[in-house]
Amino acid sequence: MHWSLRALATASIATILSVVTTAATAAAAQRTFVASYGLDTNACSLSAPCRGFQAAINAVAAGGEVVVLDSAGYGAMEIHKSVSVIVPTGIHAGLSPSTGIPLPGYPGQFGVVLIDIQNTDVVVLRGLKLNQQGTVTGGIDWISTHGGTVYVENVVVNGFSHEGIYMQAPAGKLLIKDSLFRNNGVGLFVGVGGNIPHRSLLADRVRIEGSSTGVRIMSNVSASLNNSEIVSNGVAISVEGITGDASVYVNRCTIVDNGSPFTLIGTGGGVGGAPHAGFIAAGSTIQTSTPGGGTRTGPSTYVFSWNNNSVDNGISIFDFAYPIQ
Repeated sequence: MHWSLRALATASIATILSVVTTAATAAAAQRTFVASYGLDTNACSLSAPCRGFQAAINAVAAGGEVVVLDSAGYGAMEIHKSVSVIVPTGIHAGLSPSTGIPLPGYPGQFGVVLIDIQNTDVVVLRGLKLNQQGTVTGGIDWISTHGGTVYVENVVVNGFSHEGIYMQAPAGKLLIKDSLFRNNGVGLFVGVGGNIPHRSLLADRVRIEGSSTGVRIMSNVSASLNNSEIVSNGVAISVEGITGDASVYVNRCTIVDNGSPFTLIGTGGGVGGAPHAGFIAAGSTIQTSTPGGGTRTGPSTYVFSWNNNSVDNGISIFDFAYPIQ
């Protein structure tokens, strides 16, 4: 009897450990799924998908993937860990909630996607379609006192009164490719809030149109736009070096049909005095009636041009550069 009880106890402990291990594994799956026919009370597995992104994000392990199984609307989401949200080709994953997520520090503003991650975290958003509805004011809002890396790939963001993407994350890096930002107050806003200028924005094959300002770059930000189109905006690119240097580099870009190709604000103390605001162009088409064009305010702004840029009248120019004033 003594050994039978011990065997039973041992078996019971093994069973309990097995259940606990299985539950822990299920709670931190490497991959979770959402579908139009899913339920948020499901396990978010392939056979029992969840209905919305938030439930699937909560259920997936850090560094895991959330995969969309069919076309539907999947709601707003907050992201606080490394995760990839993947929409396969041929599926429409819409995010157009009538009530978004309140943005911390911005009363009365609401976003569809709110990101707040740590310095070592990596987030991938691929294939999403964001469309403004109801009281939602912004698309993708990255608001954090930390850094991290966010990849935005093949995403459409349309119709928000504030920003298509808003980034305020010291030491963060935002990489965007193959995406469209249409009819937003500001297409892309990058104001990292750090003290050291760094390459905060890298964009490739991006189109920004119909915004009051296409791209707005703030102090302590260096941005690079490649193979992109910035068209039919009020101001194509605004660079504001108020409390630190700010600059944007456009390479093989088309900047046409905007009210102004750029606005530069540099508040430094003259030649060599920081902070500066800079616009650098190479191999791009910039629609302007005079070399340089745009608006420059303050004593420390500069425009550099090389590699056969061209203005809208078809004349190739190698230098519409101004020195720092």
